[in-house]
Amino acid sequence: MGRMLSTFASVVAESGHHNELPVPPAVYGLFALLIFAMMLGVLFAFRQAATKLPAAHNTVAHDDHGHDAGDHH
Repeated sequence: MGRMLSTFASVVAESGHHNELPVPPAVYGLFALLIFAMMLGVLFAFRQAATKLPAAHNTVAHDDHGHDAGDHH
């Protein structure tokens, strides 16, 4: 148990070593905003796509061939 604690202590001590980021931290935030904006664009591209598909609740029945042409519901 004592050896595990000393190993943990050495790992914690080494974690104090500072690694430089390849770009400034603000660039990561801007990159995340860009990704979210692109995802929002995809979302808006497909908005109301379900209403463009013909279904029983959004189409007009055309099976009344025997009725008068001017007689609409």
